[in-house]
Amino acid sequence: MKILMVASFGGHFVQLQRLYKQIKETSDCSNVEFIFAVSEPNVYVDNCVVFEIANVHRESGIKKLLKATREVFGAIKKTRPNIVISTGALPGLLFCIVGKVLGKKVVWVDSMANYQTLSFSGKIAKLFCDVCLTQWEHLAEQDKRLSYWGKVL
Repeated sequence: MKILMVASFGGHFVQLQRLYKQIKETSDCSNVEFIFAVSEPNVYVDNCVVFEIANVHRESGIKKLLKATREVFGAIKKTRPNIVISTGALPGLLFCIVGKVLGKKVVWVDSMANYQTLSFSGKIAKLFCDVCLTQWEHLAEQDKRLSYWGKVL
């Protein structure tokens, strides 16, 4: 099985690394290949393949978003993951959308920072992701499309 883990820079990537460590510590990963896509240069995670992805955001403009989407298609076609997991922001959302279109299982983990409401990207992700997680129990209680499985600490 291949798991593609995606995040933007900063806190999103920190949470992705923590999630990766939790998965490795609590699961039998002997038949799992982890692949990362991160919007930060020169990132290394164990001996995993790491793709550098464009750091797009809502104000990036249509040309940059379309270019990033083409790159996402290429990365998913090349790596052929079974599951796409993202801890957030627009680059991760693009991977989730493209992954879903290509028939992959998709998991969204909204950022720990979003205490009062789901992130903008999370609000879109909850519409199509196979699993959409919030790290705040009270947010999951307010929306049946969200689940709370705990915090990524």
